[in-house]
Amino acid sequence: MDVTGGALYDVAVVGLGPSGRALASRCAAAGLSVLAIDPRPDAPWRQTLSLWADQLPPWLSVTQCGVDVLAHSVDAPALHSPGRAVLDRTYSVLDNAALREALPLGDGVTVETTAVDDAGLSALTARAHRVVDCRGAGGPHNTGPLQTAYGIVLDAEDAAPALGGETALFMDWRADHDDDDLGPSFLYAIPVRAGRVLLEETCLAGLPAPDPAALADRLRSRLVRRGVSRSAIDAPLEVERVRIPLLPRGGWAGDPRIDAFGTAGGHGHAATGYSVASMLAAVPAAVHAVGTGFPIPAPRSPASTTLHGIGLRVLLRADDRTLRQLFDAFGRIEGRRQEWFLDGASPSYQLALAMWDMWVGMPARGKAGMITAVFRRTPRPAVDARSR
Repeated sequence: MDVTGGALYDVAVVGLGPSGRALASRCAAAGLSVLAIDPRPDAPWRQTLSLWADQLPPWLSVTQCGVDVLAHSVDAPALHSPGRAVLDRTYSVLDNAALREALPLGDGVTVETTAVDDAGLSALTARAHRVVDCRGAGGPHNTGPLQTAYGIVLDAEDAAPALGGETALFMDWRADHDDDDLGPSFLYAIPVRAGRVLLEETCLAGLPAPDPAALADRLRSRLVRRGVSRSAIDAPLEVERVRIPLLPRGGWAGDPRIDAFGTAGGHGHAATGYSVASMLAAVPAAVHAVGTGFPIPAPRSPASTTLHGIGLRVLLRADDRTLRQLFDAFGRIEGRRQEWFLDGASPSYQLALAMWDMWVGMPARGKAGMITAVFRRTPRPAVDARSR
């Protein structure tokens, strides 16, 4: 199609974060004409993007795209809750610059540097047969539950005391910190590249979310107790602040020409916050849908969405002890069922089996805490560091 002659683009992709760039690049590779719109299309992706190595789609393998998109991988990350378990998988951090290189915006993509609001999405239907919102889950405009974290990157030698001999800490729920009033959070400690380790204090879900300063205080106290030098903590190589809406802000129901993809389309896992793996896995089906005129497939079934919602409700309302017992049970279930729980696109029967095994493995007191959390009307209150 000759877009310079005034014909409609096949698709307009709004937002060029990881999901938008992946969709725009693969649509162009499939022969579709693409209009890609982002006010800062070349802005670097600062967030740490990670997945399990077995979740990397074949079309992003180095043999297929010619680029190694993985910055670093570690085998068998540990979970402490407080009992120790090892997750028998390889955990990988993506190289953001390499991922962009593997998702080129070639001749089939016209890039415009402008901001598009919700009304602008509708206006784009005059320029493209399909419009796909890839602007994320709403950012500060999303008033739903959030996953938040505060992290620092240290030299591996400086970070070693925090890991205690582990290759990585997928979740460390041990309460070796100075405060007791912040609420549930855990240490996430992952090598992000050779010689560099991200140490991050994470609240899986909050409504409202904890004050980032409170997470920073807890991280500092935890690391100092483990023997990390204060000078390294005070002068980190990098700082990372995470704010992930766990639910999409809402789509464009009613106009079949407008769709959403990535976290805007619900590809985020409501009970874990992970989205990259499920988004990348869904790209080929989304490209096919755009090319054939069908709606982009939903990221999961309604039943799976309901189960994720139950998990999110527990995370928002349960106390520290209940969540530690829940993830201790997670660490002891079969590895395959751990995968089913963590995969954002698992069929509902797999997700239900994984959640059932976690429930069975919890002590009676933990089960009582789970029931209380599900039926509690309001989430835990957030703690502001300034009030402590």
